[in-house]
Amino acid sequence: MDHQEIKELLSAYADGVLQGEQEQLVDAHLKTCPGCRQELNELERFEEVMTKMELKKVDKEVWKLYWDSVYNRLERRIGWILLSIGGMMLLFFGGYKLIEGLILDPGIPLLLKIGLLVFIAGIAVMLISFVKEQFFVYKRERYREVEK
Repeated sequence: MDHQEIKELLSAYADGVLQGEQEQLVDAHLKTCPGCRQELNELERFEEVMTKMELKKVDKEVWKLYWDSVYNRLERRIGWILLSIGGMMLLFFGGYKLIEGLILDPGIPLLLKIGLLVFIAGIAVMLISFVKEQFFVYKRERYREVEK
C-alpha cells in the first residue's frame, strides 16, 4: 500500500474497525511515518473533543416560536401564490376580452387592430421575459439568506 492509501485508512484505524492485514499495514507504516502519526494523534484528539461535546437543550418556548414562524412563512407564501395566480387570471381574462372586443368591433380600422394586437403581444412577451428573469435571478441568488 502506498502512503495515500494508508492516510485514507487512518480514520478507520483510529475508530478501531480495521482488522487483519490492513491493521498490520497501518501499524507498520505508523512506525516509519511521523506525518501519519501526527495525523492519527489529531484524529484521536478530535474524537476526544467530540465525545465531550453536548448538545444544548432548547426550551419548549423556543421550539414553539420556531414552528409558529415556519407556519406563518408558509401561510404568507401560499397567500402570495394564490394572490398572484388570481391576478394573472384576471389580467389574462381582461386581455382576452380586450382583444375579442378589438377584433369584433367593425368600427375600428384593420391597420389599427393589427397595430394594437402587436403592441399587446409585445407587452405580454416583455412581461413574461421579466418574470422569467426575476425567477432565474432569485433561484441563483447566493446571498439570499444574508441579512443586511
